Amino acid sequence: MNYLRALLAVTLYFSTPIAISEEILIDTPMAATTLQFADRYASIFYMEGEESYKVILAFSTGQEENEQLVRQSLYLADGQSYQLSIGGYGADQKATTIKMKRENEYILADVVTCDSREKIANCI
Repeated sequence: MNYLRALLAVTLYFSTPIAISEEILIDTPMAATTLQFADRYASIFYMEGEESYKVILAFSTGQEENEQLVRQSLYLADGQSYQLSIGGYGADQKATTIKMKRENEYILADVVTCDSREKIANCI
């Protein structure tokens, strides 16, 4: 558990300031960007490849005493996109989605949160 906290702390320390805007431009390889993702934070960075970029998305789940680090590793070619949603279960819980898209030489990230179950279709 201490390893996960240390890994997340190092990632957050070396990342750019927390992004507050709706659409985030990630334009520097190997420089993590941290953004608000539901009730936690997520970090995104990428590595350049010849035909695609390797994109890493990492965030923690669970409560402090049993939190786990979730890490998604994916490859995006120019014009490709990926999204990951969490939440949306139970009465009036918010659903939050991170949407990422590769455009030319950079990655665009967007965080969308729905306020209620009725609006969940717009989040995923």
